[in-house]
Amino acid sequence: MKITCLVDNCALDGLAAEHGLSFWVEACGRKLLFDMGASAAFLGNARALGIDVAAADYAVVSHGHYDHGGGLAAFLEANSRAKVYIRSGAFAAHYSNRPGEGTRYIGLDPELAGSGRLVETGEACELCPGLTLFSAARGGELRSGANDVLTGPDRVTPDPFEHEQDLFINEGGRRALIAGCAHRGIVNIINRLSNIDPEPPAAVFGGMHLAIPGTEDVDEALVAATAARLLSVPGAVYYTGHCTGLPSYALLRRLMGERVQYLRAGESVCL
Repeated sequence: MKITCLVDNCALDGLAAEHGLSFWVEACGRKLLFDMGASAAFLGNARALGIDVAAADYAVVSHGHYDHGGGLAAFLEANSRAKVYIRSGAFAAHYSNRPGEGTRYIGLDPELAGSGRLVETGEACELCPGLTLFSAARGGELRSGANDVLTGPDRVTPDPFEHEQDLFINEGGRRALIAGCAHRGIVNIINRLSNIDPEPPAAVFGGMHLAIPGTEDVDEALVAATAARLLSVPGAVYYTGHCTGLPSYALLRRLMGERVQYLRAGESVCL
């Protein structure tokens, strides 16, 4: 199993960085693109890394925000065969209402909703043996308050993120979890995964939505409590970035040591 970060807010020299996330997954005899960043930048990075996106068997959009599905049109053009698995409701209108910025559309391009390549998923979807999409993480434990400025079509009510899904990989007993932004809370997502498979994952990838938008501030109580809960998962190592935010990551690293690592665009993990 090999997971390569194609897009992140931080990148190795020579690669593009943007506010977005994209992973290339090679597992269970398949190749999968998980999220597509905010633009076509993932394609250039993939080429630089020797990765052929046209070879993807599947593609996944984790949720209906531009920084994870902004490259969808580019993917559909670069790959002529793979289905794109997207959660029901992902193409609804989504907005950000940060103080001082007004209301800003942060959803997907609605013109792509009618593509014949899209597969709408429910609470669980097995792509093939060992690759399973799941959602329906419940509870509000250690949920970031940064979510409160993210709304749905009415531009007022905080988004419940029913349109968010995650990927569970089980390749010969080697288990990994890939999240996008973990808007529903990374602890809640791991709890949901335990209902699918009681064995803990060896690795967890993705953002944890611990950044406080527009500032370098850190919610130290939230980060510390999250670190404690993540450390309680036996043996799991966390490869994070994007919406975790560098200041919050620095505190996680101080509290968790080698159990948490920043995964920049261009870096890979083999399990």
